[in-house]
Amino acid sequence: MRRFCFILAAASLNVHALTETEIQGHIDEAVKAGGGEVVIPPGVHVIERGLVIKAARNLRLIGLDAEKCVLKAPPLSYAETAAGTPAGSDRIATARLQNIKPGMRLHIEADGETDSFTKKPKPYMLAIVKAVEKDAIVLKEPLKFPVPARALVRDEAAPNLIEVRGASEGVRIEKLTLDGGRTDGDPPVRGHAQLCGVFAAGPYSYEKGPTGPKVKGVVVSRCIIQRCFGRGVAFYSVDGSSVEDSTIMDTNDEAVDLDHFTTKTIVRHNHAARCSVGVELNDANDCAVEANEFRDCGTGINLWRWCRMPELNQGNRITGNLFTGARGNGIQIATGTARNTVSENEIRDSGRNGISLAGSNQIVRGNLVGGSKLKDVVVNEGEHEISAK
Repeated sequence: MRRFCFILAAASLNVHALTETEIQGHIDEAVKAGGGEVVIPPGVHVIERGLVIKAARNLRLIGLDAEKCVLKAPPLSYAETAAGTPAGSDRIATARLQNIKPGMRLHIEADGETDSFTKKPKPYMLAIVKAVEKDAIVLKEPLKFPVPARALVRDEAAPNLIEVRGASEGVRIEKLTLDGGRTDGDPPVRGHAQLCGVFAAGPYSYEKGPTGPKVKGVVVSRCIIQRCFGRGVAFYSVDGSSVEDSTIMDTNDEAVDLDHFTTKTIVRHNHAARCSVGVELNDANDCAVEANEFRDCGTGINLWRWCRMPELNQGNRITGNLFTGARGNGIQIATGTARNTVSENEIRDSGRNGISLAGSNQIVRGNLVGGSKLKDVVVNEGEHEISAK
């Protein structure tokens, strides 16, 4: 395998930080060559705009040492409104303001236009910055909807550290620390599909499903992923991929997200701590979450439906995991799911239920559940095959 970036540390291990442009250049060269290995040396390498791996085949992005080879996001660009701002105003007073710049398109967390899919107001609106004052943001155009006090405002184009796009296949991301840059003083932004450690996505629509080739064979292995505002790893319309042997901690969103139309993907032998959700499966089929450890997460595993297409959220396996100290449910299976297996898990000291079941025909067997604040197993809907350990 050809190497496109290999900077060997000197005896003192004092290696200069690479620029994002340098790393992206090596990635592009490897993609153009049809594959190869891009090696990241020890150091803290700041990623301002996000690395993009597009239409790649058999590309490996690997660090020399997982703890010493760090790709780090810059400080968050955000503001917090100081007071309510009425529709028609082009000026938002701010209580806190950091890294907002003229020309930036803002994501404002307040009800906006009606969503064509949900028929409800979108929970955000977009606006472009004209100028930035000490305690205010001046917009290019007046607001169409009001913004309440204490609303969060952030960069709408905030990048993920690594994105895998296009008809990519066989991309491996290994032995790296991916640091989202979140600090204790930052607001509780949940980045969703932004500000993630790794974000891989093929084309899709909510109504039609995949609209082009899925991303295939992405492997995230032996990485440390920490302090992300978004997900640690997010897969959308991805097939035959895995997240394995990694530590994911202190994310504002999910540690691992297997989202719309992701299939036959494995989350295995990982440690997740202090994340809002350990693993989320949403419109995912035939995936496996096995032999992981989840500590002090909001919810251990959440399996649920968003799209209305038939035969989604089926055939997933949750087996052999350890859950301790979930603030909510250890495992929750929601309405619109069917024929998923929850087996041989150990679930301790959940803040709500150990296992919460809905949907239909779930198989729940051989789990060891104890110390739940509410119930060890609760059935909210449907008939299921349930047997104790």
